[in-house]
Amino acid sequence: MLSRVAPAAVVAAAAFMTTPQAEAAPATPVIRYAGLGSCPQADGGRHPCGPLKLWLSDGRVVALSGARRTVADDEYTVAAVIAVSQDGAQAAYFAGKDGVLTIWEAATGRAREVPSVTWPDDLRMNALTLSPGGRFLSMRGVNASEWEIDRVVDTTTGKVFTLPRGYQTWDFSPDGKRMMAGDNRTAVLYSTGTWSVRLRRSVYMRGDLGPDGVTVAAPKWTKTGNSVKNVVLTRNLATAKKGSIPIRLHAGETALTARWDKAGHLDVLTRSDRQVGGDLRRTHTWYRVNRATHQLRRLDSFVIPSSVGGYVLAD
Repeated sequence: MLSRVAPAAVVAAAAFMTTPQAEAAPATPVIRYAGLGSCPQADGGRHPCGPLKLWLSDGRVVALSGARRTVADDEYTVAAVIAVSQDGAQAAYFAGKDGVLTIWEAATGRAREVPSVTWPDDLRMNALTLSPGGRFLSMRGVNASEWEIDRVVDTTTGKVFTLPRGYQTWDFSPDGKRMMAGDNRTAVLYSTGTWSVRLRRSVYMRGDLGPDGVTVAAPKWTKTGNSVKNVVLTRNLATAKKGSIPIRLHAGETALTARWDKAGHLDVLTRSDRQVGGDLRRTHTWYRVNRATHQLRRLDSFVIPSSVGGYVLAD
């Protein structure tokens, strides 16, 4: 899914603490990010080229030959043509001449087509959001009347649920059983599949939806003088109970988003940039937050080189 929260700020390196961890990648490969390559131009710039690709935690790069790359002629919006599930286990894209929805599984390397769902020609697409487990896909775009439309497809049945006009899909719970959506005034929690409303709130916090289906988490920073404080905020949408977990980051590191897993673990994704020989290196790191000690344990870290054009993260 796409990052939905404001980046957290940077703190001094001396304040950073993590617990020791193994350097090995997870035994079961996951998708770190998806995107397009870029090729140099005569004027010194770069342009998108090649097929859509998936970069995996085991070092493999999988080219999705035949996958749709553009939302219109020469209009590249990667987030509108491919989505990676929050846990990195699946990717969704549209393949072939007919643009059939396809779900790719990282664990097996196999692709599953959903023949009843094809590229929505009636929308100017701008975002896809894939649920953990890969069952539900939100397709958001603008119709001919300039209204934003968000349709959620059940990839096992092909059935489509259209959100109320003006609503956007924000997030799914780790088990895919709840979906959070809304507009700038209201947040709504749906039971996926039946699409019954479980909760509606006019006062809410946007963030990653937890395994209880009501608690969200998001990073935030505050600055007082020269002091910067990074925290992960939590809020129970049912009870309005709030929480705050201080976290300490490396100098130059920015928190992008938080995520929960099914077991209730809370992770934070960060990014830091540096120039190496004229090449911009974007390092992304996943940390697990110990909510009791506030320490961070590194789960995975990877560099996205500048040769990668537009990309979407598993977040």
